Amino acid sequence: MRSQCGWLLAGLAALAVGGSLAIPAGPAAATAVNLGASPLEPATTGGLATLDRALAKLGTHKRLLVIAAHPDDEDTALLTLVSRGMGGEAAYLSLSRGEGGQNLIGSELGVGLGLIRSRELLAARAVDGSRQYFTRAYDFGYTLSVEETLGQWPREVMLEDAVRVIRRFKPQVVVSVFPGVPHRNHGQHQEAGVIAYAAFPVAGDPAALPRLAAEGLAPWAPQALYCCTYFGGDRATVTTSTSTIDPWTGKSIYQLASASRSMHRSQDMGRLQPLGPQEGRLVWVAGVGGGAGVGAAGSDGGAGGAGGASRARDDVFAGIDTHLHAIAAPIADAAKRQRVAAELDEVEALASRTRERLNPARPQQALAPLLDIVRRLRAALAPLAGAGTAPAAVAPAAAVAPATSAGAGEQAAAELIAEKLAVAQTAAAAAAGIAVDATTDREALTAGETFTVHAELWNGGGAAPLAGVAVSLVPAADGPPWKAEPLRAETRPVAAGALSKWDLAPEVPAGAPPSVPYFLRRPLQGSLYDWSAASPAERGEPFGPSPLAARFDFTVDGVPLALEREVVHRHRDEVLGEVRRPLRIVPAVEVSVAESMQVWPLGRREAKSLRVVVTSHRRAPVHGRLTVTPRPTPEGTAWPAIAPRSFDLPAASPADGGAGESAALVLTLGPPPAPRAGRYPLELAAVLDDGSRFDLAVPLIDYEHIRPTPYPHGAALEISAFDLKLPPLRRVGYVRGASDLVPEYLRQAGVPLELLGAGELAGGDLARYDAIVVGSRAYESDPALARANPRLLDYVRGGGLMIVQYQQYPFVDGGFAPYKLEIARPHDRVTDENAPVTLLDPANPVFNTPNKIGDADWKGWVQERGLYFAHTWDPAYRPLLAMADPGGPEQRGALLVANLGKGRYVYTGLALFRQLPAGVPGGYRLFANLLALRSDHGR
Repeated sequence: MRSQCGWLLAGLAALAVGGSLAIPAGPAAATAVNLGASPLEPATTGGLATLDRALAKLGTHKRLLVIAAHPDDEDTALLTLVSRGMGGEAAYLSLSRGEGGQNLIGSELGVGLGLIRSRELLAARAVDGSRQYFTRAYDFGYTLSVEETLGQWPREVMLEDAVRVIRRFKPQVVVSVFPGVPHRNHGQHQEAGVIAYAAFPVAGDPAALPRLAAEGLAPWAPQALYCCTYFGGDRATVTTSTSTIDPWTGKSIYQLASASRSMHRSQDMGRLQPLGPQEGRLVWVAGVGGGAGVGAAGSDGGAGGAGGASRARDDVFAGIDTHLHAIAAPIADAAKRQRVAAELDEVEALASRTRERLNPARPQQALAPLLDIVRRLRAALAPLAGAGTAPAAVAPAAAVAPATSAGAGEQAAAELIAEKLAVAQTAAAAAAGIAVDATTDREALTAGETFTVHAELWNGGGAAPLAGVAVSLVPAADGPPWKAEPLRAETRPVAAGALSKWDLAPEVPAGAPPSVPYFLRRPLQGSLYDWSAASPAERGEPFGPSPLAARFDFTVDGVPLALEREVVHRHRDEVLGEVRRPLRIVPAVEVSVAESMQVWPLGRREAKSLRVVVTSHRRAPVHGRLTVTPRPTPEGTAWPAIAPRSFDLPAASPADGGAGESAALVLTLGPPPAPRAGRYPLELAAVLDDGSRFDLAVPLIDYEHIRPTPYPHGAALEISAFDLKLPPLRRVGYVRGASDLVPEYLRQAGVPLELLGAGELAGGDLARYDAIVVGSRAYESDPALARANPRLLDYVRGGGLMIVQYQQYPFVDGGFAPYKLEIARPHDRVTDENAPVTLLDPANPVFNTPNKIGDADWKGWVQERGLYFAHTWDPAYRPLLAMADPGGPEQRGALLVANLGKGRYVYTGLALFRQLPAGVPGGYRLFANLLALRSDHGR
């Protein structure tokens, strides 16, 4: 194992060279420490929980980074152990945002699903106390090929992004969830392991990746590399206990990790929180720790020997000096190093003593030692490179100058000390009983608009009066400058126990763009997000900074402190009470199309209505025209011109919660005089009387367990025109599944479709339906379907047609199919969307009536052929298709048809839920043929 890993590291390194915190993000700044309440929660002092956790962080120097491929791949227990159990800093780097998966809670797929899963990762990190990072990778779907993955996610791009995160976060330990050698698993998992192993030696190489040096990121060499044992390699060299009880929740580390994992709701990742002992296992790969601690520095900084050997079996930081003075180790100048280390030793001792003596009844007793900690951290920071440019109250990492080779060690030390300083100031405020808040009555703002920010500081602990309290507004660093009257409020003292309020009136810059995730400012480049419009500080972060924050500067017993609080919208809900929403900038006018893909059967001669919603956020009435511009296809043809529509919208109300004033306009799409198969793009825009033009909508993705997130949509649509014949149909019933837009697109194609709810399933006349279609994973998402399954099978026996799209294991475990059907674990699938398809029974009506299915119908498919194919089945089922991934086994369980009584039962794992919204002709033509099966019971 060691020799193999050492060879791999050397080879990959050679290839590679070819809450309320006081520290704003800068070019080399890490994501803020996960400490304190969310700005979307009511303001608090943080209380004893924040105070105790901050003191734990001030008494140690432990940093660990986990690297894997997707949301839900992370070792949540290990992250929780380090951040909640050890007082350290842990982070997870997910190469992708999980866009290629399925969605159990809504209809979003692709980019929209990636936004949900990014937020779910952040919700998980809020539980386990860790941080989150990403690369540019867009999840293009499942593959067994690491070669395909490297083609989509180039090695040099992924390596740069991984090293960026290592240099920013500065872990001592890197943990790869997946081994760094090829293995029989998801190709994206394989690349994640390869990249983690390659990044470990490269991150500390000053000659590697000069682009990162230009971003202000100095080399950083992690000290140990480990690999999880989930996916092979069971020779664990470290066993970690996750049974420790967290005193603030009463839960074990493992229970907290399970709660964190349960935030992945779109992936059906809900977990039980079991009692009892639990443990994790890691395999040492490289760096310190491989010698079981013998002759190495122990994790407490002492000597190794036999005691070190014992520690190495249960401590992932074995052999690493985790005392606070280790932060000073990279400083080249011996005198500076000793001076900084001495201050850090004092900080660690103070933090440890203060935590031991923490009195729940008198938290203010911790204030004096915490103020001393702040002084000493500033003293440690003062002699280091660039620290002299920092404001007196706080030393943000943004103030640290980009490093030369001589100053790289000082820069690293300065950034780590600045992070500890932010923690100390948060802890001091909590000990003093200080709470700050910044809210506005507005949720959605437009460029050029003035609004009011209500800032508050409560000196509620009564520990000491505050001097020189000042409030200023801090806009996002990369946008145009904001104006405010005043930008900085007047300075005033705040007596012990007093509440002080300020009203500030900022003006949104006239050129301010809408609030959108930084990685969506440019179109995707293949399977990579384009970060060219993102600042260096944003790259790799989950999302960019909020539009506006309020900074509170004040002095306690002569020690300057500073806190920041995100400005958010706050209102009272009569049922829920206090509700907070993120502040966002929106276009003055939004234009949205519900279905950006329009399906047009070539035989259709009647016009079609297109519904477009125009929304105004302006505080004055607007008048304009909605225009549609057909764009030519590569062949030079375009859809016929569409007449514009005028609209008038009243002034938006400040009390509308950001909804604005909307009007639904109906455009008429007429048929082309000589219809030809193809894709026809159309661009929409709202043009106002003043000449301003708007062609964007920024709706919110909004679920209760995650922060609302803007999801920008261009005002454009595409018409997919192709030859499609439908069988005679009076009525088709449909049970909607997870992430299922198939009903809307079948209706577009002309299918007379009705959605079946719980009442219709339980007691309706099912015989009225020519066919009943079950959406993907509906047996998981719709409990009424499982209860009604016997009625549905009786409907089939009576002569009905039931088409069941792909389901997961609850479908098999529940025995819902009429004859035995098994799905393998892991499930059979074909991930290559271009994989050849063989018709096993070419004469079958499925391939002939009413559409003749040929080779062209298997072209243009997106992401995959299908998933959750049947693996074994009763002879009553007839397999109709065969297909295989390159080099993989042939799969025949993609489409099964069985006679049941007088009717037909179909199970298909084909990914029709992806093909229909994408306008893939073959998906529609095959679906139409399946709907025609009821009329032919003879085969």
